Amino acid sequence: MKALAHFRVLVMQKAWNLVKEEGISLSQALKDAWALVRLQALKALMKLGAVLVTFRKVNGEVTTRKATRNMDLVPTEKHPKYGSRESEYIWTLPFFSLTDNAWRSLKAENLISFSIL
Repeated sequence: MKALAHFRVLVMQKAWNLVKEEGISLSQALKDAWALVRLQALKALMKLGAVLVTFRKVNGEVTTRKATRNMDLVPTEKHPKYGSRESEYIWTLPFFSLTDNAWRSLKAENLISFSIL
């Protein structure tokens, strides 16, 4: 229960920052904050291992992929060549699809669900 309370506090802090910085309504800021926190949680899980992710593609199709950001699971020839550019990605999460054996990405608002494999 304590972890859930902390999670809610984190979402509210992000929401208020979005209201102040972006000038959007609190309602929209809460939706965006939840999306960002979910994306950050997914990113942390992907660094640990493989995760089953369901999201909506740009063309509207819903898809499920086995995904990771753990470089031990990514083939050496598929490792990023120019190091990490994680700070550039706030609303988008690049990941390696173990299903497709290629790099893919998803936007925070398109994330439907995820589960640990």
